[in-house]
Amino acid sequence: MQVGVGVRGDLVQAEGVRDGHGWASSLIGLEYQHVLQSINGFKYAPLVTSPPNRHDQRRTATRERLLTAALELFATQGYAATTYDHIAERADVGRQTAFNHFRRKEDFVTAWVQQRHEVLDRQDEASASTGDSVIDALADALRTLAELNEREYALAKDLHDSGVLHAAFALGATTPQAFVTATTRGAEQGEIRPDFDPAAVADLVFDTYITTLGRWLAADADRPLADALLARLDILATGFTAGY
Repeated sequence: MQVGVGVRGDLVQAEGVRDGHGWASSLIGLEYQHVLQSINGFKYAPLVTSPPNRHDQRRTATRERLLTAALELFATQGYAATTYDHIAERADVGRQTAFNHFRRKEDFVTAWVQQRHEVLDRQDEASASTGDSVIDALADALRTLAELNEREYALAKDLHDSGVLHAAFALGATTPQAFVTATTRGAEQGEIRPDFDPAAVADLVFDTYITTLGRWLAADADRPLADALLARLDILATGFTAGY
């Protein structure tokens, strides 16, 4: 296996060869890095100024391997049909180890959602540095979410149909911090009405995303998800009254 590492700003970009355990296992040998998310065939991780101890490295690598194994199994054989034994076997760990990292099977889905939020956080940092408007920043975030859902359609569809995705949003997923920072920045720049709470605006955009995603999955992806999301963002941003 070969791994190449390059730097983009404050991110480390690592490319590895996919093996039986997925991308995470191809990066275990990289020191001082914690894998967060795969985008466009790459793994992204923040630069760390000091190395974690070996115990933390092993624990992080094991958790990533378990999450990768679980998501691959959910996508191929379904959430309901996947057991802890299946996940542990695919990740090459003991069943108790799987329980130690993820107490409930739903926790794998919550971690998957959180991974996406971390991707949005990094994207928002780039938007802030280039001075993007709040609408541009939110539109970019929605496009990224659409791309992720289209790329992982089989997984998202199964989680939706089994009801687990709705539960994850309802019980464990808060509005992405990237949405909140974008709307807060927009308020500071005078792009949002001063009588509107930026956090409430962020919540509204995220709620719209959840609803639109659910309808898109229920309709078997009958149209590009990004188009549906951006159309609704435009309605939220401009209002739906005709001025009277």
